[in-house]
Amino acid sequence: MVEQKEPHSPVLVESLQHSVSKEAAPLLNFVLKHIKAIALGLFLLVSAIAGAGIYNYTHEQTILKAQETLATLSAGASTEAQLETLKAFVATAPEQVRPAALLALAKSSLRIKDYASAAEAWGSLQKLNVDSMRDLAGLGRADAYARMGEYKKAQDVLAQMLPTASDAYKLPVKHQLAIMAEKSGDVKTSVTLYKELEKDVPEANRSFYAHKIAALNLKLKK
Repeated sequence: MVEQKEPHSPVLVESLQHSVSKEAAPLLNFVLKHIKAIALGLFLLVSAIAGAGIYNYTHEQTILKAQETLATLSAGASTEAQLETLKAFVATAPEQVRPAALLALAKSSLRIKDYASAAEAWGSLQKLNVDSMRDLAGLGRADAYARMGEYKKAQDVLAQMLPTASDAYKLPVKHQLAIMAEKSGDVKTSVTLYKELEKDVPEANRSFYAHKIAALNLKLKK
C-alpha cells in the first residue's frame, strides 16, 4: 500500500522545493510554513461572505414583508382601532420603510379627522429629513395645526422651514405662511409676505395679493 503524504509533510515539501526555481523557493517556504493559517483564513473569509449573503437576503425579505404589511394596514385604516394598529407598526418599522409608514399614518389620521395624530406623524416625517418628503411633511404638519385652529403653531412651523425649503416649495410655503400669520393676528408679517408674493408670482395671479394687501392695510389703520 502506497503511503499518502500530508500536504505539508517533509517529503512533499522537499519534492516541491526541488521542482521550483530558486527565486520562488522563499515564497513556497512561507506558504508551506503557514499553510494551516492560510487555509483557516480562507475558510473564515468564505464563511463571512456566505454569512453576509444570508443577512442581506433576510434583510430584504424583512423589508418586503414590512412593505406588504404597510400596504394592508394603510388601505384599511379608517377607524381609531385601525389607526392604533398602524401606529404600532410605524413604531417598529424598518428604517427603509419608516418614511412611507409615517406618510401613510399622517394621511390615515387626516381621513378620520385625528389632526393631532396627523401633526405628530408629519412632524416625525419632517425630522427624518428625507429630501423628497421634508418640505411636504412641513406643509402637512402646518395644515394639521391649522385644522385644529392652532394658527400660531402652523405659522411657526412654516417660518422655520421657509429658509431651507427647496425652490419648488418656496412659494407654497410663503403663501401658507402669509395666511397663517393673518389668521394668528400677525397682520404686519402677513402684509410683508403678501407684498413679496405679489412680486414673485406671475402677473395673472397678482390681483389676489394686491387685494389682500389693501384689505390688511385698512385693518392696520384702524
